[in-house]
Amino acid sequence: MLRVRPLIHTSDPAAAREFLRSLGLAPSREPLPEGAQEVFDAGSGRVALHPCASGDPEDGSVGLAFDVSDVREFARRTIAAGTPVELMEGHHGTAARIIAPDGTALLAEAGPRETNAPASSLSVLALWQTPDVGSAVRVLQDIGARPRAGSAAGTGQAFGARNGGLVSVHLRERTGAELAIEHDGDVRELIADLTAAGLEPGVVGGGRGSSLLLRARWGAEVRIDGRQQDLRD
Repeated sequence: MLRVRPLIHTSDPAAAREFLRSLGLAPSREPLPEGAQEVFDAGSGRVALHPCASGDPEDGSVGLAFDVSDVREFARRTIAAGTPVELMEGHHGTAARIIAPDGTALLAEAGPRETNAPASSLSVLALWQTPDVGSAVRVLQDIGARPRAGSAAGTGQAFGARNGGLVSVHLRERTGAELAIEHDGDVRELIADLTAAGLEPGVVGGGRGSSLLLRARWGAEVRIDGRQQDLRD
């Protein structure tokens, strides 16, 4: 089992919570252990909030993270595929951490196989920015993500997780991670609801190739893209 579940570090979880709900994500229906991170479900994939202190270096950053059914089995399979994994014990139980060749950390923690999330046209899309696309692609393949589509320019590649969510690798000079959303349809049909929820979506591009840009409450920009019909799952 593998599900994309990026982790947002924020000193204002209430504002981040409001923003995710305004996007159309729903608070998890699964009971969470006391002290666990808040989780929000899209139709495919999830997003978790990790509170931090104001001024913390991680405040406003996004981490690459995943739900798995069995952390130790995930680690065993990933190591067998060729990527080193470190097991850690934390407040939420055993977690697996991978440090990619570009220095990016990926976290895997136990999550439910079924989220019981309400039906939605939205998928969580984690953007991995890296100067070393090839190594990032190998890591995603080793953890069990499935290639979805490649960039015609050779600058990136998209992956889907079997149990929900997407990861897209992009060539950049510096490493980083961002949250994005994919909508199974024309993103322009989302504008009215987003505006009514108090957001101010900006439109980039035209026609069915349009994207929406929104300023997140944690200071980042979140992009909503329409699903490209020629992508393979």
